[in-house]
Amino acid sequence: MKQLHVEASTYCNARCPLCPRSLYGYKVEGVYPEMHLTKEKLQVALDRFPEVEYVYFNGHLGDPMMNPNIADLIEMTKCNTDMTTNGSLGTKQSWQRIADHNVGVRFSIDGLEDTNHLYRQDLQWSKIMERVKWFIDAGGRATWKYITFKHNIHQVEQAEELSKQLGFKEFIIENHGRNYGPALDREGNISHWLLPADGSMQPGNYDVPAGIKRYKETHQNFTPEDKVYDIKCEHLMMEDVYINAKGEITPCCYHGYDMPGRPVVLLEDHDKLMATWKTKKCNPVCAMTCGQEWRTYEA
Repeated sequence: MKQLHVEASTYCNARCPLCPRSLYGYKVEGVYPEMHLTKEKLQVALDRFPEVEYVYFNGHLGDPMMNPNIADLIEMTKCNTDMTTNGSLGTKQSWQRIADHNVGVRFSIDGLEDTNHLYRQDLQWSKIMERVKWFIDAGGRATWKYITFKHNIHQVEQAEELSKQLGFKEFIIENHGRNYGPALDREGNISHWLLPADGSMQPGNYDVPAGIKRYKETHQNFTPEDKVYDIKCEHLMMEDVYINAKGEITPCCYHGYDMPGRPVVLLEDHDKLMATWKTKKCNPVCAMTCGQEWRTYEA
């Protein structure tokens, strides 16, 4: 394996509406576990894959900076290392240590002071800017990652200019396909809608209680349609492996967390996983994440 994807923590201080760890920003209890990766568990993975050339701390369910030992974890890596974070967490000492280890950090900042919180709910702009300054002033390599929506598309040029003033090395725009849906507050009420930057969609009707019910059922009964899928496995193509916050080593992040009715698939079971491909008993996680649904085969 050439790459190691590390989930340092499944805790997060933000309520991003289109993140799978919540229902449009409303936390549904009992779906995902919350824990921090230990140094001992990370060392097991590093020892198992001494040929790894690239390590990236990128939260699938949480923010790496939620782990109180994140600087220790990062300092354990001996190769090219990156991290992605919302940028609102961590002590000055931690950010200085991360910068000293020559880690590239992607700050996920989706707008300016008046708009970033519309997607990165519950975050404070002043805390983000403070930590950006700590990291960059310590010599850190920072990238500003910007997801566009209708509410922030007009601020792209301003944000890019601010990134240059602050000392970011790069400003990138990302479109990850999550750009439409309601935003729920902590009580489960719709506060606003997230809309595509191109204005192609308008706010709709959303039944919150029904949505919560479906959310729970989806995570309990994760089954694909009864057909054959053409699996394009990114894990194999990128020679990438994942370690979750519990310390379990799995083929990829989609297999790397517990939920009712959906056990973790460990890396040593990957051959069994592959044996299900191109059959009508395809592993449901593979089918619904990497299955090319527009290309099916006759069994």
